[in-house]
Amino acid sequence: MVENSNKETLDFLKKRKLNSKEAALYLGISVITLRRKASKGEIASYKDGRIYFEISDLDEYLLSKRRSSVEQSRQVAAMLNFKISKKWKI
Repeated sequence: MVENSNKETLDFLKKRKLNSKEAALYLGISVITLRRKASKGEIASYKDGRIYFEISDLDEYLLSKRRSSVEQSRQVAAMLNFKISKKWKI
């Protein structure tokens, strides 16, 4: 039984196109949330008789939600402070 489950997981990860249930599982969200985001255009979806999602689009969505590290945030803040101090001659 465990071997069969592992094979199903590997087959799932090899697919390029996922149905709504598979895509929601991939993203860790509910099918309803997935469909809402797709209807708003936040996540790319395709229709070929049925709605499907490409893994590359799902990965792009996940990466767009990535938060900056503390160090990256500090660098941006330092650059903004420099620009402000230069403009206002502080």
